[in-house]
Amino acid sequence: MRKKWIFTGAAFALAMTLTGCRDNAAASIPQQSSQEQTKEQTQMIPMEEAQEAALKAADIVAADADISATTLSEVAGVACYKVEFTSGEYAYAYTINAETGAVMEMSSQEQNAQASGTQTETADPAAPAPAQNATGTGTVDEAAAQKIALEHAGVKAADATITKSKLDYEDGRQVYDIEWYAGGAKYDYEIATDTGEIISSAYEEKTMGADSKNVTVSEADAKKTALDRVSGATDKDLYEWKLDYDDGRPEYEGKIIYGGTEYEFTIDAATGSVMEWDAEKVR
Repeated sequence: MRKKWIFTGAAFALAMTLTGCRDNAAASIPQQSSQEQTKEQTQMIPMEEAQEAALKAADIVAADADISATTLSEVAGVACYKVEFTSGEYAYAYTINAETGAVMEMSSQEQNAQASGTQTETADPAAPAPAQNATGTGTVDEAAAQKIALEHAGVKAADATITKSKLDYEDGRQVYDIEWYAGGAKYDYEIATDTGEIISSAYEEKTMGADSKNVTVSEADAKKTALDRVSGATDKDLYEWKLDYDDGRPEYEGKIIYGGTEYEFTIDAATGSVMEWDAEKVR
């Protein structure tokens, strides 16, 4: 009888120990309140705050803007607001991170160009957003970037029709991608948002020269025309020089690498005019 009592007591002690382990394991799992769960699911800024962020980035006061649409969507797993508005002669579209309020993407376009069917390209919203200041546009705003590009090209703002002006990324660096037409030519610039540095610039003459098979401009004169545009460059900095024909029109094509910049160009061999000019920083 004594032995049976001892066995029963041991079994009872073991059962109590196992029960205690289960209780302790359950107690060790942190419980999340319904309020905390709801907070995690709704960590998004209000729509009005997204609109304010877009207007602030564009440097436009609310009284001067007409907001046409604000929509919430998810792109590449990121919740974002797309804010569309007009102000003056321009239409704007901003993509705002719905959790942080940061500007993920922006574009602006003349309303006349929009009406004619010319579309403004947009950056990939899935691209990683770099650190930004309160306006989300770095130390150089869009208007300043346009001014830098126009002054470098020697084009007055009144003479330029800007068809694209947006934030983009080049080798992981945030830039303004700006395109415009002026005097029958197309210009394409990339301006760094943090420094205002010209990352790349391109020029393409749309008003072509004489359609002739005769080369009236010498190779030496064409090379001089190209080198005169790059202060300090000499013949030794010329690469890939050749004479070619495009639809029967003779043209010189070449490349200059000088001062950390690569220049590619096309010169009309019948008139001597620069038809295309592309400059890009090299590392």
